[in-house]
Amino acid sequence: MIKIIYFIVATILMTVFNVSEKWSNGHNRSFRKLDPDDDRLEVRANGNTVCLIDGNGNCTIAGDKRRIYSHYNNYNAILTVVLIPHFKSMKDNCSLKMRSRHNEQGQSCEGGVPLDPNKFGGYGFAVNTKGWDAKREPTHNCHDQHKSGPIPTNLENYKAVRLRQTVKDEFGKVHQIGEIDYMDGNGFHKVMNIFDSSPKPWMVDRNLYETKSYFWIRNNGSGHITVRDVRLEILS
Repeated sequence: MIKIIYFIVATILMTVFNVSEKWSNGHNRSFRKLDPDDDRLEVRANGNTVCLIDGNGNCTIAGDKRRIYSHYNNYNAILTVVLIPHFKSMKDNCSLKMRSRHNEQGQSCEGGVPLDPNKFGGYGFAVNTKGWDAKREPTHNCHDQHKSGPIPTNLENYKAVRLRQTVKDEFGKVHQIGEIDYMDGNGFHKVMNIFDSSPKPWMVDRNLYETKSYFWIRNNGSGHITVRDVRLEILS
């Protein structure tokens, strides 16, 4: 009985954001900065390429390293995205980044220095045609803790898959989980299950990220991506 009550209370307290809700408002639009219909969504980097929202729930991102930022504070959280790839090479991929303050004021990093606690890039999870990879970005533009591996089935252009990234603290470490659902009735396959066992103090400063942070969905390479059904679930 106690376990049942705890589950009900935890469920009630959980916050879930339907991030892409306004993508289905019937308004077809393109933009290079803020979404005119949603001031929590902006497109950044490689600024010559417009971001397209068709009004029927789909957002298309083109241009190498072009990304959308969704301004939802996230610390311990689960991000779910339906991805439709339109890759042109084996190097193309879609990357997700959570617990990010990538664009805040401060010094960017080059060659490993300086490390600015105000500009943590976040924890990443990316998928390409054949595999996944992950990086930690201690400060904007510098990366470490590179990890990679295969995925169960190769991605196919124009065929939707569901990606799920989890970032959460566990016993002084940061647990990062990456999953793929091929939407074939077999559910999610856990492809990434890694820990940051030595996070820097600013990477686990919960108050900092609950004050201001965001996540991104990024297109990498010469192709483009379409995403929909974006959901952010805030954990305790």
